[in-house]
Amino acid sequence: MNINTITVYLGSSGYCRDIFKDSAKELGEAIAKAGKHLVYGGMDTGLMGIIARTAQEGGADVTGIIPMKLKDSERILHGLTETILVDELWDRKKRMFQMADATITLPGGFGTVDEAVEVLYWGALHLHSKPVVIVNIDGYWDDLIAYIRSLPDFNPQYLLVIDSVDAIFSTLDKWQAPEIIPSTKADKRFPHFEDEICRRTNEPIMLTEATIENTYYGICALGLRQLGKHDRGIGFLNTDGQFDRLKNWIKSAGIERFVTPKCLKLFAIEENEATLRQALKDNAGHIEIDLHRDKWGD
Repeated sequence: MNINTITVYLGSSGYCRDIFKDSAKELGEAIAKAGKHLVYGGMDTGLMGIIARTAQEGGADVTGIIPMKLKDSERILHGLTETILVDELWDRKKRMFQMADATITLPGGFGTVDEAVEVLYWGALHLHSKPVVIVNIDGYWDDLIAYIRSLPDFNPQYLLVIDSVDAIFSTLDKWQAPEIIPSTKADKRFPHFEDEICRRTNEPIMLTEATIENTYYGICALGLRQLGKHDRGIGFLNTDGQFDRLKNWIKSAGIERFVTPKCLKLFAIEENEATLRQALKDNAGHIEIDLHRDKWGD
């Protein structure tokens, strides 16, 4: 497979540990050295700003794609090779995926996982043949990877997990693209849930089964609520501990400051349905999150 354009999903937090910042710099340097084209989310903060600046300083072409209508539109990194402004988050994610020959995921929060799991979901529907590389720096993704691999609709052909940036291109060189099998859902080309999540309703979102589809839905809902796009309660029914690993990753993301303390209040995970429904009533409504102060590091 000829891989020239790399789309990278990674965090915008300015407060994460240096080991994660160093990985973004290392990947930016590797992309430039390999003569690849970097596509990313267009922001100037956290790992996103580091990888873009480093890649461009190394001579790589860098395309940033950013939605004008979201709060992060104020944080566009200027001076890129190309900046593409889109209307909404979904437009950004779609364009980033369409431009990519491969996607790479470095540590990040809800938005990063939303993007990576979205591509895995489309793979489960046999809608593309692009690799999804997760770089598991310092074990950051341990719980999420174990959780994803346990899901009944997960397709392992798409996921490549490595522990360091320097193994990315050698791993991609060996990757064999899966044959795309016609899907019963192929008429819904690249399905997404942003419109459904943000519709005018106070009805809570309750996910009762751990699947790739529901994980994509739930993490997307968390990212949108973080941005103030809706105020619906978000709940995971943790029957038999099915969401334990996801819960553990979210906790780790909070510790590493890819997720802000208030973001940990955006959802509930309970083992009992009645308890979950009560928790959803309690956590519904607007939660103001200052991303500038609490995440980006202004």
